Amino acid sequence: MAKITINDLETVAATNAKINFGDILHQTSVNGRKFVVDRHGKPVSVIISYNEYVKLVENQEKEG
Repeated sequence: MAKITINDLETVAATNAKINFGDILHQTSVNGRKFVVDRHGKPVSVIISYNEYVKLVENQEKEG
């Protein structure tokens, strides 16, 4: 599996993430999209699907 890079993440403002949270969850779980949430132009969180998260953790455990 390829590693996620910063360029793979779509930026969404925190206010828009709050308003569109259900749609963002759908986009991550169904379409595999990945988001970085920013507040005042600074990244504060990342939203990825649960399956993508599990893959990242498993890869980290294999490497470490």
